[in-house]
Amino acid sequence: MGVGRPGYRSAASALLTAAVLLPEVIGVDRTAPWPIVTAFRRRLALGAAGVAGIAAARPGARRDVGLGVGAVAAAALAVSTVRHRRRPGGTRVGEPLAVLGANVWIGRADPVALAATIRRGRPDVVVLLEAGDRFRHALAVEIDDLGYRGWSCAPGRAEVEAAGAGDHACTSVLAAPALGAVTVRAVTRDTASGWIELTGGALGDTRVLAVHPAVLLPSRTHEWRRELDRLAGLVADDPRPTVVVGDLNATLEHRALQRVLRGMRSAAAEVGRAREGTWPAQRPRRLGVAIDHVLVSDAVGVGSVEVLDVPGSDHRALLARLRRPRAAAARRR
Repeated sequence: MGVGRPGYRSAASALLTAAVLLPEVIGVDRTAPWPIVTAFRRRLALGAAGVAGIAAARPGARRDVGLGVGAVAAAALAVSTVRHRRRPGGTRVGEPLAVLGANVWIGRADPVALAATIRRGRPDVVVLLEAGDRFRHALAVEIDDLGYRGWSCAPGRAEVEAAGAGDHACTSVLAAPALGAVTVRAVTRDTASGWIELTGGALGDTRVLAVHPAVLLPSRTHEWRRELDRLAGLVADDPRPTVVVGDLNATLEHRALQRVLRGMRSAAAEVGRAREGTWPAQRPRRLGVAIDHVLVSDAVGVGSVEVLDVPGSDHRALLARLRRPRAAAARRR
């Protein structure tokens, strides 16, 4: 009886490790609390690999357990590497388009500091998550001379709000004057926060989506999954060149985001910056997770991505310099 125990221990340890590090293999990766665990997959896999190495160096059952756990940890690290691989694409000669996405933590971010970031980067589109009219107006005072136009959208509203929205669950956008007469509309009625689409004007056939799916908590996992599925439908059902900017509350490790990425690319991954943590901003970047994203469709090129600190916020911002197709080229697609 005792002869087989090391093998059983090794198998049991490997299965338990796989359930934690590779939940998609057994189909639980979209069920609470596994999506939260998946967000930290690479760090957990590195820790498991270290423990497995120590165990494998010892004789007897512990060696078998270490080898089993080590094999699973190596598989999890391989999956993480594939998910973060570079996949260049898009145009290199199109029109420049700079987008800035920042979660301002229910309006707690410093509008003066964010205004300084906008002055330095001069983005064409600014996407502000957890920012309603109150924060947008405070920011507008600081950059009034730059000529940005702004809109805020509250959840559950059919149209973009002109005034009266608070900061809690709102999404706001700013458009630089160079974009001209852009069209702005709310694209969802039943999401945790309002999602906004910008089209027209100097954007041509390109659309920019400002999105913020539900926060990833055990009690809201179903809502989180449903809203990411909604985003996947939005990008799959429209052939226009598309840029998605927002706090997606998901990392590239999540299969729910992988559905969105079937027709999109991570701008940060394309330039090798996908592992820089954007949340929580109070921790070093190497210890955080990247849940804020700029995603682009195949027709859009990526020049650079900066991960920027935003004083007062629990998120870091992304400033991406892109290349969108020229309008005539886009119409021929």
